[in-house]
Parts: sequence; C-alpha cells; structure tokens
Amino acid sequence: MLAKLKKLIASSKMGGGDIEDREKFFRRIRGYFATLDARYIAIEKAYDDAKDAFREKYRESGERYFEHIRAVALILIDHLRVKDYELIIAALLHDIVEDIPSWTIPRIRHEYGDTVAYYVELLTKPPLEYFDGDEAARDEAYHKRFLLAPRAFFLIKLADRLHNVMTLWDSKPEKRERKILETKLYYMHFAETHFILLHELEAALLELEVHEELKKK
Repeated sequence: MLAKLKKLIASSKMGGGDIEDREKFFRRIRGYFATLDARYIAIEKAYDDAKDAFREKYRESGERYFEHIRAVALILIDHLRVKDYELIIAALLHDIVEDIPSWTIPRIRHEYGDTVAYYVELLTKPPLEYFDGDEAARDEAYHKRFLLAPRAFFLIKLADRLHNVMTLWDSKPEKRERKILETKLYYMHFAETHFILLHELEAALLELEVHEELKKK
C-alpha cells in the first residue's frame, strides 16, 4: 500500500519539467470537471497561487516545497478519491497562510469563499505571538482543534501528515523522533476514528522506526 503511494507521488514528478507535471495533475481534474467549469477554474487558480507563493521555498531534502503541496493534493485525488473541489483547493492552499505573510484567512475567504477559508483556518497553526513565543503552547492549542474538527478536515490533515512522515528521511534525527511521537499522540487516534489513511500511516511510521533502529546498531 505504501509502495503504491510512493509510486503515485513519484510519478507526478517524472518527465520534462513543470509543464508536464502540471499537465499530469490537471489531466486528473479534467476527469471530474470540464475546463470551463467554475470548479476547474478555481482549482487551477489555487494550484497557480500555491506554486507562485512557494516558488522560493525548499524542503530539507532540497526539493521544491511545492512538491509537498502537490503531493498532498494527489493523495486526496488519487488515493482517497476526493472529488469535492473545495477540499482539493484547501489541500493546495493548506500551508499558504501559515508560511506566506501575504496570504491571510480574509484573503482566502475573499478569493475562494467561506468553506475553503474555514478548512484552511483549521489547517493553519495560530501565530506564535498569540502564545508569547511559546511553541509548545501554540501546538497544544492547535491540536485541541482536532477534537471538534469535521471529518473533511482530516482528509487533508492526515494526507499532509502522511506525506510529511514519508519524507522525513532527510530531517535531523531529533526532528524525526519528534514527528514520530507527535503523529502517534495527535494523529493516529483520528486516523483510526475516521478510518482515513490508518494503515498507510502505520506503515510509514514502522518504516521510519525500523530505519532508526538500524542506524543505532
């Protein structure tokens, strides 16, 4: 199951550059919506907005940050079979408010509507200044939101967490350990409760833990 996901995510990057990547992504969307459908146009705008916003940002692996954004959307579309265009848009924009100062929840609401803004707000950690710079307090408050969040939120959030766990290999050991623990404490319960990506997360965590054990020997 994890191998299938890895293949799905890797396949989006094959070929001769970003034009082909974009074409492959929207080939999937055209399976749901005509190109003149307002929903297709809105997804296209979100894709382009996210790509432009994250143009100068890279992950620890050296990969463009936008590859993570696209991978989360691909997990929703191909693996979870999500067809709700607002969920797809929220997946494409899930990090934009948290990481890009020029994007705010009011801007999301103005450009994409109340439903997308609601999902993106749920997915966005509150600013650290609300907690006097206390990152632990901020994260605790953020994770408390999970208790009252709708199932649709977890389709995006668990896809995001799964991709992050699957791509932790290039992170520092301390970060890997922290993310593994955080996933077990705050994510696995909801994956099981809503039965969303439960087995995939278990497999990704096991793969990481085996890797950590082998490195210690």
